[in-house]
Amino acid sequence: MEFQKKQYDGPYEVAGVEIHNEGQLFNGVLYFPPDPFKKPFPLIVYLHRFPQLFMLEEIVKSYRYLLDLGFSFLAFNFRGYRDSEGEISIGSQVSDSIKIIEFIKKMGKNDIFDINNINIIGHDFGAYITLILCTKTKTINKVLLLSPIIDLKRHVFDKTFQKKLHYINRFLPGHVRGVSNVTEFIKKTKSELENEEYQIQWVLQHLNNKNFKVIIGDEDKITPLSELDLLKKNSNMEFEFAVIKCMDHECLSDEHEKQIEEEILSFFII
Repeated sequence: MEFQKKQYDGPYEVAGVEIHNEGQLFNGVLYFPPDPFKKPFPLIVYLHRFPQLFMLEEIVKSYRYLLDLGFSFLAFNFRGYRDSEGEISIGSQVSDSIKIIEFIKKMGKNDIFDINNINIIGHDFGAYITLILCTKTKTINKVLLLSPIIDLKRHVFDKTFQKKLHYINRFLPGHVRGVSNVTEFIKKTKSELENEEYQIQWVLQHLNNKNFKVIIGDEDKITPLSELDLLKKNSNMEFEFAVIKCMDHECLSDEHEKQIEEEILSFFII
């Protein structure tokens, strides 16, 4: 497909993306690299965190150095987040990510994307969805997991998860839909985790992409470094690890942002 009315954000051509899934709509933005880069473009897809707070354009802005290297960049809101329709669940986000791959393949048939160079950055809970997605497609080349959620079951069964959901309902109205009934949402999520294909040990044995890298802080209190052993011991492929000193789950300093950028560049430009 081609976008008939071209729009630009600085030197980057940008287009809105609307994808229908199960009778509902979820939205994204697609940025193309500047001239003189030509189609078909390599692509990086960003799978966002929980909750997703930022405008998609702001997310892309944080990764524009990848655009300047010739990558196109796709960011979207899963169903249930911000302007996308529906409610969140593990299943809906997995389904949405599969729809994104279908969209990418259609674009690849029109020589817009290099179908052999489709990559993902999975952030926080988006990393967990990324891992599941990698069991359901062979399209993905490189995967970078940034401050990933690895042992999801531990979080869902922890009482502090309830507090986080109550916080979202009170202070972030409209950002996440489907969590207003905290007890019911946790019950539903626990039920979803009974599905073997959503369990981390099974997922790690059925990965299909080519390369993995994890970037994580050594002071991450949400995903402690000890959880990396799950990846090391259970995965059917090797993971590359970059540990950022003195960084928690959130990146709050310019120094850490620069280190993350360097690690991302070293992964994707090789």
